[in-house]
Amino acid sequence: MTKEKIKGNIEKVNDYWIKSTPEPGNCAWERACYMSGALDAYRATGKKEYLDFVTNWANANGWAFYDDENNNTTNADYLLCGESYLDLIDEFGVCGTFENMSRTLEWTVNDPNNDYWWWVDTFYMALNFYNRIGVRQKDGRFFDKAYRLYINSKEERRCFDEKYSLWYRDERFLPDKKLNADGKEIFWSRGNGWVFAGLAKTLETLPRDNKYYGEYRQVFARMAERIKKLQTGDGFWHTDLLSPKLFDMPEVSGTVLFAFGLLKGINTNILGKEYLDCAIRAYNAITDVAIDENGRIGWVQTVAWDPGVVKKENTNDYAVGTYLKASYELLKLMDK
Repeated sequence: MTKEKIKGNIEKVNDYWIKSTPEPGNCAWERACYMSGALDAYRATGKKEYLDFVTNWANANGWAFYDDENNNTTNADYLLCGESYLDLIDEFGVCGTFENMSRTLEWTVNDPNNDYWWWVDTFYMALNFYNRIGVRQKDGRFFDKAYRLYINSKEERRCFDEKYSLWYRDERFLPDKKLNADGKEIFWSRGNGWVFAGLAKTLETLPRDNKYYGEYRQVFARMAERIKKLQTGDGFWHTDLLSPKLFDMPEVSGTVLFAFGLLKGINTNILGKEYLDCAIRAYNAITDVAIDENGRIGWVQTVAWDPGVVKKENTNDYAVGTYLKASYELLKLMDK
């Protein structure tokens, strides 16, 4: 795999997506996942049309969170767009506004309730964003708020399984409530991928002397060790991690989140190079099996909350965006 080949993958996939999805769309989590990847595509290639596409999207959505008329949304799915807004403003000098986000963030950081990250996908959607705001604003309240929301899911809701070092998607999947057809605990690939990738982003953002850094790093490292052991022979992680043969077909969205998290972990010197082969096998499997000659990514599980059947024809914004992000991490690694 050469740098030119990876850049070619990025352009092929992103050009197809923009051509087939020309309208900016809303700023909820699916499209926000894609836009974050499109910015990495711009970082990788320098193609200004990628930056312009994301800028047009931000302008179309008023640099605000999705469905946030009262400036008090607590829905993590609506906050992910803020990461791309910050990139546009702080890194690329685009003339956007932080004010719409600021009003909501100020409300939520002072809200005494810490129980609304009840499904673990939230760690990708909002954990890093809160911590980025804390760093940006030099305001420890945001570190504290993010940690309280995280701990509520991890410990109070018992979504983290200490034995397996994996996460239940939400309380409905705790083993005393539900098991899979093999009688095993249900650990959903994409759900754990959201957690793993969200922790990887957060660990890059936080200073290492932050009081919460050690907790996030410990869980991330434990997950990496387990994830590596669960990769199937085809290079993918199937939708049910402990029983991959229950849904015995490729699945991109969980696989690419794991690949991204592993590559980010290596790039930030949290994980060692012993994880590189695992990440590259996953990246190559997606590239070789799931991307057609036009650049369309298939084998993506549709919006869901548990393991299930995946069809070759299925695609979605989030898988495209995270593939672009994984590609960029692989490029960065090759520069080391």
